[in-house]
Amino acid sequence: MKTFAQVAIAFLLCSISLEAQANVGQEGIFVIEGGTVVVGDGQQFEGSILIRNGRIVDVGTSVAVPEGAVTIDASGQFVYAGMIDSYTPIGLVEIGGIPTMNLRSEIGEYNPHIRALVGINTGSEMIGVTRSTGVTTAITAPEGGVISGQAALINMDGWTWEDMSVNANAGYIFNYPSTEGGGRRFGPPVGTPESRATQAKERIQDLNNELATAKAYHIARNEGLQETDLVYESMRPLMDGEIPAIVNANSENEILGALKLGEDFGLKIVINGGREAWKVAEQLAAAEVPVILSSLMQNPEEGLPYDAVYAQPGILVEAGVKIAFATGSQTIARHLPYHAALASAYGLSPEDAWKALTVWPAEIWRVDDLVGTLEEGKMANLFITDGDPLDIRSSIQEIFIKGRRVPIDDRHTRLYEKHNARPIGSR
Repeated sequence: MKTFAQVAIAFLLCSISLEAQANVGQEGIFVIEGGTVVVGDGQQFEGSILIRNGRIVDVGTSVAVPEGAVTIDASGQFVYAGMIDSYTPIGLVEIGGIPTMNLRSEIGEYNPHIRALVGINTGSEMIGVTRSTGVTTAITAPEGGVISGQAALINMDGWTWEDMSVNANAGYIFNYPSTEGGGRRFGPPVGTPESRATQAKERIQDLNNELATAKAYHIARNEGLQETDLVYESMRPLMDGEIPAIVNANSENEILGALKLGEDFGLKIVINGGREAWKVAEQLAAAEVPVILSSLMQNPEEGLPYDAVYAQPGILVEAGVKIAFATGSQTIARHLPYHAALASAYGLSPEDAWKALTVWPAEIWRVDDLVGTLEEGKMANLFITDGDPLDIRSSIQEIFIKGRRVPIDDRHTRLYEKHNARPIGSR
């Protein structure tokens, strides 16, 4: 008898369009020449980029064109590093309201061994739509329980999940217990404020107990005194501080609680969401804890200034906190650059807005040797545009992911072409 996951995967695979299956891009040697290369480290110049075997082999003002290379004229245009969406369910969720189209969660409160990467639907229509605005890489994260599993950093193109992987375990997803309820995490608030506070304290104590057990297991394994337990074994990189805990925390108390977990157990912490991170900006900066900001396309809460959501990125950066932008969605991940644009209209400098889409997330997810800037030796994740990527009027002309020239023919463009060709007067 097939498991639920096997049935769901089979359903997803059957739903993949022929266009999506065939559309993983053209490999080869490419030279992009004549455009303004925006390196991402403050430099920009009119020059060329040589791409071979998935990597940037050379970049500069005088790049030799090897025999057999495909030359792309980018004159009058701009070349940028691909953007990174730092928290989504992309590849795990196709249609949120249909259970068989959602492989994001598992039963149980503690699932650190669950790997998002192996559940990726490589034929997801959302992947093609997302990369059309220059988002070439994204964190895809599981959800549910207190420890949901391991998030993965993936490219927005590839034949298989192994091919798409940039960082197979970018971090462990923690959902910090809250008295506010937690939507799909813990359900809506139940009972009185006092009873909810008691429930949250119990969950926090359970989490501390779980981490204490994992720490003791890790120490015992190092000393050769413990048999292998696959669940706790999966947490050893977390206990070493090698891989971070990505803690979903929004209120001031939740964020401070997450920082205390880091101190008590020697964990590397990344805050995701951070609605009230501005209240504890100094503590975050002192602890060198980065913040992945949830969607800026939302209204501020009652009683807060009208610009509380939009101004927070600039406040955090000014305090010395490293930030990254995230959409938290598979359907609107394509809007990622416009989150940064909104923040830049409320105090975040355009340079820092761009870093929060590229350089800083690459550093947070420990892949700055691969992506984030246009430098020799890095993965060729980039795009050519006719204007500023943060300006909604700009248009993407070419996209490269892992050195492949990926066609811009996602579901949205296919539907546009189909209906644009409709004869005038037809019913």
